[in-house]
Amino acid sequence: MDLLEKCRAYTRADEARDAGLYRYYPSFQGPSEGGRAVLDGAEVCMLGSNDYRALCSNLQVIGAAQDAVALYGTSAAGPRLLSGNLDLHEELEADLAGFLGYEAALVFATGYMANLGVVSALASSGDQVYLDENAHASLIDGARLAQASGATVRQFGHMSPDDLARQLAAAPTRSVLVATDGLFPMEGHLAPLAELVTVCEEYGATLLVDDSHGVGLFGRGRGVLQHFGIVGRVPVMTLTFSTSLASQGGAVLADARTINFLRHTCRPQIFSAGLSPADTAAAHAALREIRRGADSEPDALAAAEHLRRALDALGYDVAGGAGPLIPVRFSDEVTMLSAQRIMVDYGVFTNVPPPACESYQLVIACTDAHTPDVLEAVIGVFAALRDGLLSHYRREA
Repeated sequence: MDLLEKCRAYTRADEARDAGLYRYYPSFQGPSEGGRAVLDGAEVCMLGSNDYRALCSNLQVIGAAQDAVALYGTSAAGPRLLSGNLDLHEELEADLAGFLGYEAALVFATGYMANLGVVSALASSGDQVYLDENAHASLIDGARLAQASGATVRQFGHMSPDDLARQLAAAPTRSVLVATDGLFPMEGHLAPLAELVTVCEEYGATLLVDDSHGVGLFGRGRGVLQHFGIVGRVPVMTLTFSTSLASQGGAVLADARTINFLRHTCRPQIFSAGLSPADTAAAHAALREIRRGADSEPDALAAAEHLRRALDALGYDVAGGAGPLIPVRFSDEVTMLSAQRIMVDYGVFTNVPPPACESYQLVIACTDAHTPDVLEAVIGVFAALRDGLLSHYRREA
């Protein structure tokens, strides 16, 4: 069979378009500011952005990016190992490591590449990788590359330290990497990190925590490790800059020897151009803003808690915990997509999961820009939605 036959046979997206239910690749015009954006020429309340601290439109962050372009140009123009390493990269790495409690950091061009690179570089023949079964795709793909190099890859039950302990007790080797999200974005729950740390310490496993959705929000901006009081007990941490750090890129943090190893062996780092000057400077400026406001509770968390309680009171099936993400679950895909379309018609944009997730929920992302009046308007739209098309999906009292 022709290799591309599978592409020609793929019809799911076309069927959704024909039904008026295709909700992917929405076309926004201009920036998202003040919790609002312009979608197809109409203003909507943006409840789908990961700009949790509302720093993408911060003048200090924008100014830092503009200054970097003026001084360094638009690109690093080469891989960092050779000609694309900038003092901007090294300054950001030093500040990240100091703020988050690690000896050293390594900046990547994307957060996805950070996870892909660190897992595949650390685990190879004779090693074992254990992933939370709901781990981010980038951790899964990194494990697949490690598996191609001879590592054994297994999953443990979602948020189940007990299942991890059971498997590690039977593991034939102590050369083990355990990887998990710190906050799972599709469900809004914090991982049981304190318990996972205890298990990994008992069995001599190396724990990697992806704190992409925690840094900037929890633990005075230092993330979920600070929130749980386990700073210094997680050997490897990763994060993306495309959430609270209002930029593009990512980083891995660890002890200095591990970072030195990754600098010289991690293929996504070695064979990719360095993060652009503008993105590097923007992330660094956002980090400074987060550090400056570390003594105050992020408005995003208060907004999410208020909205979560209101939606629950309206009878919606609401998941999530203490974070900025609120999944609102529906019974099937058509209802979920219809609800998202109606919300947009009412001027409220929410995310739907990527097709591969196969879950039926709208995922709300709250930010510091969501003021009480904006939230009340959103709650009104959800009330109208409940009383109209989706009334028969209300939970039983």
